[in-house]
Amino acid sequence: MADDMGIGDTSAYQYVSLMSSAKPIGKTLNTPNLERFAKQGILFTDAHAPASMCSSTRYSLLTGRLAHRAYLKKQGWLPHGPNQPMIQRSLTTLPEMLQRNGYYTGAIGKYHVGMDFDDGEGQPADEFDYKDVDFTKPLLDGPTDHGFDEFFGVPGNTEDSLDTEPRIYIRNDKWTFTDRSKMHWMGMKHRTGQILSGPNWDLSQLGPDFLKEGLQFIQLASQKQKPFFLYYVPTANHFQRNQSGDYAVPKFLDGKPVKGTSRYTDGTKGTEREDMVIENDIAFGALIRKLEETNDPRNPGHKLIDNTLIIFTSDNGPNVGDNEGTNQESGGLRGKKAKIWEGGHRVPFILFRKQHFEGGTINRSLFSLTDLFATMASLVSEELKPTEAHDSLDSLAYWKNTEKKDNRPRYFFCHLGPPYENDAIAIRKDSQKVIVSGGLAQPWTKKGTQGFAQPLVS
Repeated sequence: MADDMGIGDTSAYQYVSLMSSAKPIGKTLNTPNLERFAKQGILFTDAHAPASMCSSTRYSLLTGRLAHRAYLKKQGWLPHGPNQPMIQRSLTTLPEMLQRNGYYTGAIGKYHVGMDFDDGEGQPADEFDYKDVDFTKPLLDGPTDHGFDEFFGVPGNTEDSLDTEPRIYIRNDKWTFTDRSKMHWMGMKHRTGQILSGPNWDLSQLGPDFLKEGLQFIQLASQKQKPFFLYYVPTANHFQRNQSGDYAVPKFLDGKPVKGTSRYTDGTKGTEREDMVIENDIAFGALIRKLEETNDPRNPGHKLIDNTLIIFTSDNGPNVGDNEGTNQESGGLRGKKAKIWEGGHRVPFILFRKQHFEGGTINRSLFSLTDLFATMASLVSEELKPTEAHDSLDSLAYWKNTEKKDNRPRYFFCHLGPPYENDAIAIRKDSQKVIVSGGLAQPWTKKGTQGFAQPLVS
């Protein structure tokens, strides 16, 4: 799952109409790996993040619950790494459900649904002050407490001093660097405040490090004689800046140049933001190649790719654009990240599994990432308990039949939080959308070039 990526950020959607009455998408960013993947799999035109902000979407995907059921009701993201965990221990998560069906589970990248760090006395550390964190102690609450056998990554965003979690990797439930005497407080060129960092921290290395761990996880999983689930959630292309204020883009990834290489389909050059999209495209291609090259010990004579479901998506719309319906990054949809318009939460969604979901077809069914939980349960023939995945809708029948129409409503949220005060809720059913709250995201009836012609507004 990419970060802050819109439908127009990938050439997989070039020449695709997002609605039957809409004109095809023209200019997009060139993403050769995703484009090739879409031609082999099924591309969704009406798939949505359950929220237009990062933490809320991750909560809904992992729990199958709508974002407002978490404590985070006035803000859609956790600004600090160790914020109170959004997922209660009593809730069953998607990886936990898969674990009880024999799956080996891993998460790599940006967790961002809250962690509890140890203050040295077995109590949660102050989420706004790292002076009391004991880095020699394991986490009190983190990914391995919610269904992941393996974790490597960061607590949340690593953008600037608004995102103040220590710039140190976490592996499973432990810090990878524990010597506080060698940590330092670093300032940021474009922000006030400081961030606690381990030595030699370089944001541009996150992508390469995540990919290395992802490839290693696949290799390790192939030796377990078990099915596996990898939740790969890189920080790109969320805005990332190093101490100098420059965007943190790696020069190379998987032996391929990244920085300065992004190009649009009309030949124009992208910025460093678009370079981060290319970073994800290269990483995605490398992970697929690993599946193609690795033997499946549970199926002699076959590779892992022959029996693996692969899904590519984003946690919300692009972090650039406007509300006028002219956004190339969102495929012409009005709005962007943190907005309740379609461009804020309609996201790329492409899936592939040999002999099941393939053929380069288009699926126009309405779908939410909240539905992944129930759909995955259906795939593994798991009957969920009434208390599990409360809001997740089993969509497997609509995945299998691209002509089948899903008339069930979906709910989307926008919680940007103070001082912005643009909380909003939207309900989609078929081609109708009702927005029931306003603020900065207050709706108006002006048409977007690819938006709904007659929006219903309350």
